[in-house]
Amino acid sequence: MHAKITLLVLQLSPTPLLSHRLFNTVTVHFPSFSTCGVHRNYIDCVRWLGDALLSKSTDNRIVCWVPGGQQRLDLEEQHIAYLGDPVTILRRYEYSSCDIWYVRFALDRPCTHIAIGNQAGKVFVWSLKRKSPTPVQVLEHKKCTSTVRQVDFNYNSMILISVCDDGTIWRWDLTS
Repeated sequence: MHAKITLLVLQLSPTPLLSHRLFNTVTVHFPSFSTCGVHRNYIDCVRWLGDALLSKSTDNRIVCWVPGGQQRLDLEEQHIAYLGDPVTILRRYEYSSCDIWYVRFALDRPCTHIAIGNQAGKVFVWSLKRKSPTPVQVLEHKKCTSTVRQVDFNYNSMILISVCDDGTIWRWDLTS
């Protein structure tokens, strides 16, 4: 078996000319959308759900929302400017005991379920097909008491893995 080796040598000057760039780049000075109207704190997890977004901060909720909507006329001018572009909140998924950062939620592959853990070792699972914002399952075990930092579904959404601050990994076999 023979292998062909190609050596590519690039010479870059300290101040390259625009015509000598390796690839074209685009500079964007302003975002096309920005808002503080969904969360009031650091957002540490976000996922696309079709054209909508699911996002989570430290306020014990995952919010499903879309950019756009009506400006709030009940606010003064400086508050409208602070909130940024308007958003439409589609649904809020509330849970408890998770007012810290770096706790990630999961969206399964067919986009039918979301799940998140909390500081008490519980895992909340919601069905996106249901109109109710209450969890369809709350998974808990007496030995799981540490913060659940991240969860993830397997390919067919029947197994959920959660990882905790104490180094444990929990497998949950979900029921339909």
